[in-house]
Amino acid sequence: MGLRVSRDPGGTWLSFRWLLWSLASPSQVLLALVVAGILLTLVIRHRAGPASRGARIGAALTLVGGAGLALFGFLPVSHYSTHLLESRFPIPEPLADVAGIILLAGSERPGASDAFGEPQLGEQGSRYITALRLANRYPNARLIYTGGSRSAPGKGPLGTQSAVATAILESVGLDPARIVYELESNDSCDHPRNVRALVQPAAGEHWVVVTTAMHMPRVVACFRAAGWPEIIPYPTDFKVELGSWDISTFQVVDNLRLLDASMHEWVGLLYYRLTGRIQELFPAP
Repeated sequence: MGLRVSRDPGGTWLSFRWLLWSLASPSQVLLALVVAGILLTLVIRHRAGPASRGARIGAALTLVGGAGLALFGFLPVSHYSTHLLESRFPIPEPLADVAGIILLAGSERPGASDAFGEPQLGEQGSRYITALRLANRYPNARLIYTGGSRSAPGKGPLGTQSAVATAILESVGLDPARIVYELESNDSCDHPRNVRALVQPAAGEHWVVVTTAMHMPRVVACFRAAGWPEIIPYPTDFKVELGSWDISTFQVVDNLRLLDASMHEWVGLLYYRLTGRIQELFPAP
């Protein structure tokens, strides 16, 4: 087995942050505006008449929320905000040698994995495909998985992201001695600091980080802020192809979900910059 480091990563706070974002994500806010506007209009009209100030405010909220849902739902506007993130760092040219491949957590589905007793990956599962392909291309490279703790109170054997990762990585034929598990990280800027302290990269070594293309700008900013500017970004799990539109491009649910995902990254970049966790708002190659 590879080296493991583990402690309580503060999962309760992380879960709260995800819940907060889910409630305050753009699609939720737009829907809330429509619902609030309709309710306000109905109540005020009944009590004060359709010409009252409250009724006009309700109508305005409904209009703004409905226009936003139509703009971002029926039209592929979110594709452009996503493309800006995904195209920031291109897939690098093949290297002569790589010392380590860093796979970021986030694509695992611990709930489904634990429920069915089989490790499951979500939409971002291509992170694993890319990392394993790189591990095969560079047989001397270490594969570092960085995520949360292996176990949690009340969870089953596959009830955490790291438990799912372990089940996958140790069943695909890799030499277990190549795999290193960093199990302390709680968010994007925890990964580089904890991984660097664990593996202690030497000067001149090539280290590759694998994550979703949309997420890569924030990850690179965090690695640079942690004093690891030489990291080589290897984006995967691309979501959009500009200019390649079909009927699926205009799916309301898919477009709103893409809007939420891309805005999560833009807000994350801004928040990390304002709080001093990164020094670049939108890092460049």
